[in-house]
Order: sequence, then C-alpha cells, then structure tokens
Amino acid sequence: MIIVLRELDKEKLKDIIQIWLDFDKKFLICITDFKDVLIDAIISTISEILQKDGWETQYFGKSESDKLFEAFMKNSEFVIRLNKKIDEQNYDFEEVIIKFDISEIKKKEIAEIYLDNILNCQYYFNECLVYEFYKKDIDSVLEILSYEVYQILSHDEIKAKFKEKIEKNLNEI
Repeated sequence: MIIVLRELDKEKLKDIIQIWLDFDKKFLICITDFKDVLIDAIISTISEILQKDGWETQYFGKSESDKLFEAFMKNSEFVIRLNKKIDEQNYDFEEVIIKFDISEIKKKEIAEIYLDNILNCQYYFNECLVYEFYKKDIDSVLEILSYEVYQILSHDEIKAKFKEKIEKNLNEI
C-alpha cells in the first residue's frame, strides 16, 4: 500500500503547535521545535487515514522520526509499520509506504504556520528563541527563525511576512 501526502491539514498543524507551546509555557521549558511538531502532524495525518481500516501505526523511535522528517524534507518515501488487532491474542502486521509529494510552496506555508504560532506566543519568543542571544535585533531573530524552520523560509521571506510581529515582540522584551 502507498499513501501519497501532498499537504498537511493546516488546522491540525496549528492545534499541534499550540499543544507544544502550551506545554512549554506550563512547565517553563523550551522543547517546542519545528521538526517534532511536523513529525507529530505527519503521524497524526497518517494515523487518521489508516485508522479507518483499523490499522494503527507502530511506535516511532528517534531514528524513525529522523528518517520521517528527512523523507518530508526531500520529498522521498518512508515505510511505516502497522498493526491491527484480529482477536484477543493475534495481530496482523503490514507495512505502508508514505510518499511525500509536497510542493515547496506548501512546505513554505507549513513553515509560515509554525512561525506565526510561535511569534504569537510571547513566552516562547522571549524565553526560548532570543533569551540566550546577546544581540536582540531583527536580523539576529530572522536568522534564528530561518534556522528554526530548517531554512525552508529564508531570512528575507521571513522578514517580508513577519517583520511587524518580530519588531513588536522585540519591543516587549
């Protein structure tokens, strides 16, 4: 079986980002990052598709998560192991190929959604993104944000889209 992913549900992505950000704020930590959020969104999307037929994805360890993210970034394929309970003692196992066919425009939209959400969270912006940096100017923040989304968006693309939000956040530090 092959599943081709051409996009991710934007509302689901926003919800997942917000869950991560709420967790950070509640526990005063900084664990939210683009890669983990994206992996959660992809797994959630795949699980939703497969659960219709009773299949569940098997556990994703760090190695599998890294490979899944790499497949997303390169628009390549990734094999996911599934299981389905047949009866009280028996399971059926299967593998499914996830093929990513997400345009650069869609990837940029995903990165924009992520950045928009983290820029709306003053705690995350102050404590997780710029806290440790001596220079708290817009160019430094733009570099941090481009790095945060694995350069899917360039310094200039982020500036064009989010300059006002970044400046507002910097003024509130």
